[in-house]
Amino acid sequence: MIDLNLTDRQQAQALLQIKETGNDQLPSLLRAEAETAKTMLVVATDTVRIHRLQGRVEAFEDLLKAIEDAPKVVKRL
Repeated sequence: MIDLNLTDRQQAQALLQIKETGNDQLPSLLRAEAETAKTMLVVATDTVRIHRLQGRVEAFEDLLKAIEDAPKVVKRL
């Protein structure tokens, strides 16, 4: 999980710029990669592979959440 309370202003601003530019390419890519990993997770049988895919999905979803929450954080900083 990305704790936006621990980010500095520049980092929060960078996340905000991704959201505000109107360019949805990076968030779309992250969503697509998360969905691909979830699909692979359904058919995975190896425990190590399952854990890695779970981590991958979590990382992509954490980044997407950080991008979504960036406006609130920047206002507080």
